[in-house]
Amino acid sequence: MKRLLGKEKGKGKILDKNALLSKEELEIVEVDLGKDEFVYVRQMTGHERDTFEKLLARKFKNEKGKYDYEMTLEDFRAKLAVHTVCDAEGVLLLQPTDYPKLSNSMSAARLEKIINVAQRINAISEEDKEELVKNLDADLVGNSSSDSVEN
Repeated sequence: MKRLLGKEKGKGKILDKNALLSKEELEIVEVDLGKDEFVYVRQMTGHERDTFEKLLARKFKNEKGKYDYEMTLEDFRAKLAVHTVCDAEGVLLLQPTDYPKLSNSMSAARLEKIINVAQRINAISEEDKEELVKNLDADLVGNSSSDSVEN
């Protein structure tokens, strides 16, 4: 393993433990929703991203009566919105449990404006969405009760 001493040419500074654990300033973007209305959307923290991704898992009973999970993009937009819509200081306005009401009350056109920004600043592409569902499906299969030995 090659050990680098000092700053390598063309590279930025390496972060130490304190820098890694200090609160990062998250990007906040104003999103024009039309009708003279707007919201703020911000980047998610790592924990918020994990919580958002967990919302994509749906629990159900399989044919053996055991609980299992499957990944779905159902209400993806509303689920992402509740994890990114904030006030001007970056405080989230919605709870993860608010997504069904948001999904059923906001027009698709306005919700799409929010999601376009949220996906961009959180580095979520269409390919990422497909890969996320594929990978989480594989991860959950390994942890599902349907693969466990019955007593």
